[in-house]
Amino acid sequence: MTLTRRNFLKTSAGAAALGAIGAPSLAQSDTFIVNMFGGRWENDWREHVMPKFAEQIGRDFDLDIGLGMAWISNFRAAGARQPPFPAVMLNEKYTAMIRNDGYFAELTPEKVPNMADVIEPAILKGNTAVTGMLAPLVIAYRTDLVSEPPKGWADLWDERFKGQLGLYKITNSAATMMAMWAGEHFGSGRDDIETAVAKFKELGPFPQIGYSAQLTPLLTQGQIAVAPIDLGEVKTMQEQGLPIDYVVPEEGMLVFDHSFSVFENHPDKQTGFDYVNFVLSPEIQLWMAENWLIAPTNKTVELPEELQKWPLQPEVVSQAIRFDWDETLAIMPGLNDLWERTI
Repeated sequence: MTLTRRNFLKTSAGAAALGAIGAPSLAQSDTFIVNMFGGRWENDWREHVMPKFAEQIGRDFDLDIGLGMAWISNFRAAGARQPPFPAVMLNEKYTAMIRNDGYFAELTPEKVPNMADVIEPAILKGNTAVTGMLAPLVIAYRTDLVSEPPKGWADLWDERFKGQLGLYKITNSAATMMAMWAGEHFGSGRDDIETAVAKFKELGPFPQIGYSAQLTPLLTQGQIAVAPIDLGEVKTMQEQGLPIDYVVPEEGMLVFDHSFSVFENHPDKQTGFDYVNFVLSPEIQLWMAENWLIAPTNKTVELPEELQKWPLQPEVVSQAIRFDWDETLAIMPGLNDLWERTI
């Protein structure tokens, strides 16, 4: 049975109530449950990845399907002492929201041996998380609609792209990163939200999309010609025969940091460590690169020749523009409010 978000919330709320009256922590389940995004992420993880881990631990598995803020709400409802499952995958933006609240165990190579082989930027603050899925964010464009491709992020403000852009909603971490980049590039720094929002207002009107899979149809149908988007979507469109190409921005690409953590107070914590180690293994890192164009964070992975044309190499992703999400969370309320009122 799939653990739905509604049942998950009921379970989490109940656990929080039990915790408040001093009941013992959640018992270890025979079914190992982890979270994952929906769509192709869920299908591939359920069919191709998790059966291997289930065989490794000798247990059944199930997936909790959702998105970052819903998971965070459920974790907070349950409380740090009653986590719903042993390990969790979150965008680093969401990991930072509860990082300092006692939820996560420290990750070390002794507990997670494959951490000894990950690139340095993959070890996140306080060793509370490690990047297991790193999705490059590039600029895609329609080759039949764009005669002179953009070279970088700043080119999006060129008049030739007016009315041809598709961008993310400010609630998506990609839009947050782009706004901070704009504040630094055009203004006084990453916290210069007034300049950033003013610059994005100049680009309007443009569709604001919640996540990458919603940008793809607009590019496919030619409703937009240029958009920041994760690399895997570019590959999918090219395989469909669409006139799509991309550039790695000359200022540096952005990345979606999908980080993995282990809950400190879950009774099955050791299996959580084993799961994170499994995700970081060369086998699974290579599988994600081949199937999703996820850049391996395990530097021992040898990319096959057919993947060499994509910007997945450790020396490339290590140079990506990165952000301190603890600092970013401090400016996000003001940024989101100003964006919503202005654009």
